[in-house]
Amino acid sequence: MGTASRMRRMPEHAASERSTSERSKSEIGEEPLLIVLGPTAVGKESAGVYAALALGAELIVADSVKPYRGLPIAAAAPPPEHASRVPHHLVGCLDPSERLHAARWVRWAEQAITDVRTRGKIPLVVGGTALYLKALLFGLFDGPTADPELRAKLRATEAEEPGTLHTRLRALDPVAAERIHPNDLKRVVRALEVHAATGQPISEIQQQWVGAPRVAYRAVGIRRSRDDLRARIERRIAHMVERGLVEEILARVKADDLGPTAREAIGVKELVPLVRARLAGDPESPCTLPAALEAIRAHTWQLARRQMNWWKRFPDVTWIDAAPDDDGQHLGARVAARLTEPA
Repeated sequence: MGTASRMRRMPEHAASERSTSERSKSEIGEEPLLIVLGPTAVGKESAGVYAALALGAELIVADSVKPYRGLPIAAAAPPPEHASRVPHHLVGCLDPSERLHAARWVRWAEQAITDVRTRGKIPLVVGGTALYLKALLFGLFDGPTADPELRAKLRATEAEEPGTLHTRLRALDPVAAERIHPNDLKRVVRALEVHAATGQPISEIQQQWVGAPRVAYRAVGIRRSRDDLRARIERRIAHMVERGLVEEILARVKADDLGPTAREAIGVKELVPLVRARLAGDPESPCTLPAALEAIRAHTWQLARRQMNWWKRFPDVTWIDAAPDDDGQHLGARVAARLTEPA
């Protein structure tokens, strides 16, 4: 069976628009949800496939980039040999022009989990986007109620001097400013509104755990030594370039269909200026491929470090230390054993 036929699409509509914190456990079942997590490039997807084969499971992919169509290389989408063996849900099913956020992903993930269980299979959530996993298991931070007067003032300020609000956010909450695109005015305003109401950066508040998880779960994390993970990141980026990463981004820029979320993905944002300069035939452009690839390496490593800091605060994770020569099959067997061992 081909790759496309084994990929499970996101539902075209959500069954409910309620916040995740309002959903009950019964909506995705009472059985503990099985999870494999870890930093980027650690080997989660391969281990997840072999664990799924051992468990009779299907993968629910918790990733902020893999849902986008047209970016299989930049998103490190599952290779055909994996996709043909185990169904992968929430991969390659969203136009790159569309926005994706945690609440939207959780609605689709819950529907996919219910679908898998209805068919007598086990859902196995695999991913490294910590905010998505937190939202699925604990619900989302709703924050203070909207302040229409403050919002109107902020929008008026932005209209008078575009870019002012993102600059202000960068000073108050550099972590949120890095994550939120300057053109995403709605989220910039919300971040400033939360800071004004609470005195705290929204990036810190969103990392706080509030109460017990709303979903029972068993989580196994995969981690590697610093040097091993760095080497794997280097190899992954080299392989992405060999497979046609630059050409993939060039195609998306020509199509002019990169929305604000997809455009900010690592592997995309670093190459867009380069391919635009090439299309414009600008020989004076400072954008070069070596510089772009170095930026991808640096940003990927920074992401891996942020992810590991998230996981240190993530409760009830059983960790597996992977050696440099551990392959997916070996890790998958270890993951499956940990997920099924007596509590």
